[in-house]
Amino acid sequence: MEPARRPPRPSDMRSIALTAAALLLPLSLAACSSGDDDVATDPAGTPSATPTASPSPTAAPTVGTYPPFEPTDYTFELTVSCFCMGAGVPIEVTVADAEVVGAVYGLADGGRGGTEAGEEADQAFWLTINDVIDKANDTDAASVQVEWPAGQDHPDSVYVDGSEQIADDEVGYTVADVQVTG
Repeated sequence: MEPARRPPRPSDMRSIALTAAALLLPLSLAACSSGDDDVATDPAGTPSATPTASPSPTAAPTVGTYPPFEPTDYTFELTVSCFCMGAGVPIEVTVADAEVVGAVYGLADGGRGGTEAGEEADQAFWLTINDVIDKANDTDAASVQVEWPAGQDHPDSVYVDGSEQIADDEVGYTVADVQVTG
């Protein structure tokens, strides 16, 4: 008689799960990190942060010297990235006479807070391009990063970390699809 064959030992799911978690945790943390050495920098001297469509910009604008957006009637898409409700949802903003007259959540709704496309955006997100530029000029912030392509009269994005001592106070603003209407 042959010895009884042992059935294959079932894998221990707990050890597999722990191993997977140990391998994936560093990747997850890296993906969620703020990248302080890359993101939290001052754009001084950065060629991509040089706007040219202003009355008399400095050679390389820095925080506090970004010029205003001159048009007073326009529409644009604003996306705010923060630890807040509605973050990450594109907002279609309408500005008339330099004031926001309407802001609705866009069709590409992918953010937080259960927003509906076409629904009026939270008043905190009713920002003009000059409001975003004011954020870029915040000299009291711990760090500000601005992406402003040469020859363009507005920034593509502004990232502000208000205080190194406060967690989750960072806010990013992305400006896209600017259409001057007046």
